[in-house]
Amino acid sequence: MKKIMIVFGTRPEAIKMCPLVKELKTRKPDKKSPFRCKVVLAGSENDDPEFTKLIEGCGAEVVCDRHCYGAVESRAPIVVKDGEKPLTAIARHYLETSNCPRFMPQDIMRERKQRLADLAKEYKADGIIVASNKFCEYWSYERTIDTIVMPRDFGYPVCSIEKEYINGASGQLRTRFQAFVESIEIKKIQEGK
Repeated sequence: MKKIMIVFGTRPEAIKMCPLVKELKTRKPDKKSPFRCKVVLAGSENDDPEFTKLIEGCGAEVVCDRHCYGAVESRAPIVVKDGEKPLTAIARHYLETSNCPRFMPQDIMRERKQRLADLAKEYKADGIIVASNKFCEYWSYERTIDTIVMPRDFGYPVCSIEKEYINGASGQLRTRFQAFVESIEIKKIQEGK
């Protein structure tokens, strides 16, 4: 049984990263974080880096994402079984490890919520932003359920939004994210943190 890891970039690019890695090992941390809270970003696929920048520009650090094929899922090694072609192994891996609701039966909905709460706890998040792309019915249902279940059963505040695939309404979203960050700050003050 072999394991393969998908690495983006070419060998010369990896070599160029060596000085950066050395610098990161010796770099002193910033005195004060520019972020006012930490959030987990969950929901439909997000291929728009400007969307994450918009959230972080409002004071919420995105510490983890839980998309259908997010950063957390992509860390798992892809196992190539004996006699299996690598492309088949990659396809099987994505079908078996995807957190997209369309691949998951409704009866394990509770497990999906627990997984989201576990990620929020692991990454010390203060809240969760659940974003579904317009016309993604699976995540629209999931987003609605998360809005109720996550605060009630796990104690995490949720900002629930529906967005275009590529963001065009940044003013409206900025207002929503700023209000969400402020509500988390108020909660922290009330809890004495």
